[in-house]
Amino acid sequence: MTTPENFAIAIDGPVGVGKSTTAKLVAQMLKINYIDTGAMYRTVALYGIQNGIDLSNPAELEDSLRNIEVNLFHINGVQRVDLNGTDVTDLLRTQEISDATSRLVAVNPVVREKLIEKQRQIAKTSAVVMDGRDIGSYVLPNADVKIYLDAAPEVRARRRTLEMEAKGQPADFNRILQETIERDERDKNRPIAPLVRTPDAICIDTAEMTPEDVAKKIIAYVN
Repeated sequence: MTTPENFAIAIDGPVGVGKSTTAKLVAQMLKINYIDTGAMYRTVALYGIQNGIDLSNPAELEDSLRNIEVNLFHINGVQRVDLNGTDVTDLLRTQEISDATSRLVAVNPVVREKLIEKQRQIAKTSAVVMDGRDIGSYVLPNADVKIYLDAAPEVRARRRTLEMEAKGQPADFNRILQETIERDERDKNRPIAPLVRTPDAICIDTAEMTPEDVAKKIIAYVN
């Protein structure tokens, strides 16, 4: 399938539902760019932690933005994240970064304004698959295809537990489940662009599906 230059697929859903993995597969299959918006927020959190910024202080966080330049680039179709000239992609997936991003960075309206402007500019210049929590509702409300991925918290927590165990990391299912539920509440109830399923979004329950199955289903809607 050949997609128009500005074709956009928006994939939203709660934490641990498989958005990024699925979006990457869809982008590969369609040969278009994958944009992981969450990585951009994580990069701001990383900068703050590395530089001693008090992320709980909105004014200090917002002031730090003048020193942060986040850019995305792709190597063999895989998104990488550049922070002030340094590739920081491999530093963004720690629990510390995840917690700071969810609780302090992603809820800051000034941070969101800066990053969403960049995300929209990217979508204007190329065909994209973009995933996050407010893509179809706020970032790209006119996306050509909107997908909402979902699965029960227990399913998502179990996946995360298995992922951590596979990496040799300690993993407590009950703790991860509680963190998943708390993250859902924060995302759905944040005052700025909360996680919602828009009326025009196609909902896919990923509980009994592989990422490949989900990606193929999405592409069927694209076609």
